[in-house]
This record gives sequence, C-alpha cells and structure tokens, in this order.
Amino acid sequence: MSTRTPTFERPAVVAATPQLKRGALKLLDSVVIAVSSTAPAYSVATALGVLAAAVALGAPAAIWVGFIPVMGVAVGFYYLNRLDPNCGASYTWVGKALHPALGFLNGWVAILASLLFMSFAAPQAGNATLQLINATGLTSIGSLDLNFNTATGASVIIGIAWLAFVTYMVMVGIRVAARFQYVLLALEYFIVLGFAILGFFHGGGSSFSLSWFDPRSFGSLTALAGGVVVSVFFYWGWDTAANINEETSNATENPGRAGMLGMVALLFIFLVAATSIQMVLTPAEIQKNGTTALTFFANRLVGQPWASLAILAFLSSTIATVQTTLLPSARTAFSMGRDGVIGRVWARVHPRWQTPAIGTLILASISGGVALLSLFLGGLQAIVGAGVNAIGILVSVYYGFAAIACTVFYRKALTRSVKGFIFAGVYPLLSGLALFVLAGYLIYQDWTSTDTIKVDANNLRFQVIVPVAVVLAGIVALIYSAVVRRPPFYRTARATAEAEALTRRASRLEAPQVR
Repeated sequence: MSTRTPTFERPAVVAATPQLKRGALKLLDSVVIAVSSTAPAYSVATALGVLAAAVALGAPAAIWVGFIPVMGVAVGFYYLNRLDPNCGASYTWVGKALHPALGFLNGWVAILASLLFMSFAAPQAGNATLQLINATGLTSIGSLDLNFNTATGASVIIGIAWLAFVTYMVMVGIRVAARFQYVLLALEYFIVLGFAILGFFHGGGSSFSLSWFDPRSFGSLTALAGGVVVSVFFYWGWDTAANINEETSNATENPGRAGMLGMVALLFIFLVAATSIQMVLTPAEIQKNGTTALTFFANRLVGQPWASLAILAFLSSTIATVQTTLLPSARTAFSMGRDGVIGRVWARVHPRWQTPAIGTLILASISGGVALLSLFLGGLQAIVGAGVNAIGILVSVYYGFAAIACTVFYRKALTRSVKGFIFAGVYPLLSGLALFVLAGYLIYQDWTSTDTIKVDANNLRFQVIVPVAVVLAGIVALIYSAVVRRPPFYRTARATAEAEALTRRASRLEAPQVR
C-alpha cells in the first residue's frame, strides 16, 4: 500500500527567497560529486593508518561494518530529500522533524567539521605537490626548502594556493565544479584500482585471511568503536549530493539516489584497496607511514617513476575533496542564512553565477587561516591523525540526528507498508543510534585512557576536545541566534508526513510517492 508524501511547506513569499541555479546537474553529475567528495585515494592514504592503529588487520571488517550504519543514514537522506530538496539537508530536516535548535546545531557541526577538514587537507595537497616535485629530483631552490618531509611552511602555502583555485571554481558555477570532478575522479579511481589489483599478486605483507573481514577479530568494544568511527570518516562526503539538491534535476529523487549509488561504489574500492595494501604492507608499516601510506605502497609495488602515479592520485583526490567539502558547507550556510538563523550575508547569491559566492569565499578564507595556524600545532601527520578521529565523531553526530529525523517524520506512516517500516523507519533509526553509541563510547575511552600514545606532546586528546568544543560553541551561537536574531525558523512546528500531506492535498500540489 502506498501513500503520498509531502514536501515541507515553503515560505509564503517565495519570490523574495534567494535561489540557486535550478536543474544544473544530472544524476551522473551528482554521483560523481558524491564519490569525489569522499575522495577514495585521499581516504585510503589518510585514514588507513589511523584505522590500522585501531583494528590492526581488521580494516576490511571495519570498512564493511561502518558501511552498514552510514548506508542507513544514506537511506534516511533519500526519504528526507523526497520530502524537501533543501540545500540545508540535515540542518533543515532535523530542524523541522525534531526541533529547530537541534537543526541549528546539526548545521553548525556540519560546517565546522568541513572547516576543520579543509584546514588540514589543503596543506596535504601542498605536501603532495612537493612530493611530485621531489620525484623529479628537485628538493630545493636556492635556500628555499622544497623537501616534502621538512618543508611544512611550503606545504601550507601551496595548499592554500590550491584552496584558492578550487574556491574560485566553486564560486563561478556548479557545472564548472562538476566537470572538474569528472577528471579528478577518473584519475584517482583508476590509479588506485590499478595499484590495488597489482597488490594482490605482489605479497610482502600479511598473508590473506578471511578473518580480516570478521568483526569478531577486533577483540574489544573499544577497537570496534574506533574502527567504525574512522570508517565513518572514510565514507564522509557522499551527502554532498543532498546539499546540491536544489541545483539537481529531478530534485526529489536524484540526490538521494546519487548518495546511495556513491556509497556502493565506495564500499567496493575501499575493500579492494584496504585488502591489497595489507597484503603488501604490514600493519606497522601502514601506521608508520601515515599520510604517505599510499605512496609507500606504490613504491613497494613498482618503484619510481611509476610510483609517482600514486602521488598524482592522492593530489587529485585531495583537491577534489577540498572542493567538494567547500560545496556543501557553503550551501548549508546558505540555507541557514536564508532562514535567518545566521547572518544574511551567507544567503547572498551571485547575480550571474547563481552560487553563494560570498559565503563560499568566507569559509575558504577561514580554512586558509586555520591552515596557517596549524604550523604551530606540530607535525602534519599528528594533526591529520587526530583530525580524522575528531571529524569521525562530529560526522557521527550530525549523521545520527538526520537518520533519526527520518524515522520521526515518518512515524505515523510506518505501519502502512513493510518496506516503509524497514527503510524509512527501523534502518535509519538503528543506524543513527549506533553512530551515537559508538562515538560516545570512543570519546569516553579516549578521554579516560592512560595510553601514552593518546596523551603525548601532540595531544591526541584533540580528537575529543575538538568535537566537544564545536558543540559547546554551537550552543553559544544557538543562544545568540535564538535570542538576538529570533527568526521564524525557531517557531517552526514539528512536521509529520500526515500533517504535510493534508496541507499539500488542500493546496492541490503534487507530491512524490513513497514506495
């Protein structure tokens, strides 16, 4: 039995509402952006070492176990997007289904997680650029150090230059950004897949075992929590498809489909790459090489100059993910500014490009500034390692709320079909709760741990302090927004499918079908 599902009610004065460029992207464009946002080569290179530290040879198991709740979130996004293709995505949906205050915090967390990520991903792009330069034999120009192992300042400056380049592309138009993503994704996907296939026939690491895919091999709940939270970072980014929904054709269907298709493609390449790398490198080698694990893997396989292809894949992947992290964060801020919960400057649309150009520029500038400050925080590898865990926790929070919002919105319609009960209700709900529990447990374990690795001079408690600080700052910002700005958004009644269906039926508006 099927029933009609509504879209959320739009503001009365639609003509005065800032709008992005409608129908600029097709389904394939959205899938490419979703996969590029997750950046397979970047995720493998950056997070596999952190994952190996958490679960040793259980990385493939962590990847598929982490896929289950994140896919549940993707399914929830699909159903929520059918209700309201709003570029604010989880901010809007959580605010209307659960509570406006929770919606604000969800948007806040999503934006701050993106800012944190771009601040260390941009220097990584600079570092990869130096690696390519070093592969030609050039390590300095006069007194200027260009060695990727020591030239931290040069890495940051080059990374900020890359950030400026992709910022311009995001500002001038969504189609320009999408076309650029096709090139970057093809480059990284085929290089990573090619090296991974070679790795199956090379050896030198651990002997292949089906136990790598068995979550019982983790040995403890702490390892399970750490592995899943890191795997959430692996998959983070597919939801960019939801944030560009207002600019996508068939806006109620294609963004949700793109997110789910992207998740399946990512599961495949992550499992293949993680398995292959473990067959070539030992867990100790994977951990030791950290942010250069992919390059080290390629060097072990083919040596130079062919190993430089792995550096090229990592560089293209890093540039791609910086660009596609800036895209959704700017659009979340745009939606929040459009609702008046943050300054109206964030809701300004460029008259010719039809993008939130000013908001995009502000976010990129903040990320560049934080990247410069990172020069005083220690080595890049330590910052990235702590940042991966911190972002994994933050993403678990906003993914979890969005998944639960799906179940709450559909709560009165769940008993009308088995499919709806499972996919719009039970699966997203359990996925959201699982992410909350695992992230909370990891925070507790990391904060109370006496392990010297977690409390050394680089202060890896950063991975706990940062998420807590982000949420506390969000509460302060929420109070200011609600008390000083007082936009109508905070007086939005909780939406349900039943109530919205009646509203749409009364106004004779078409609504998509829930199947």
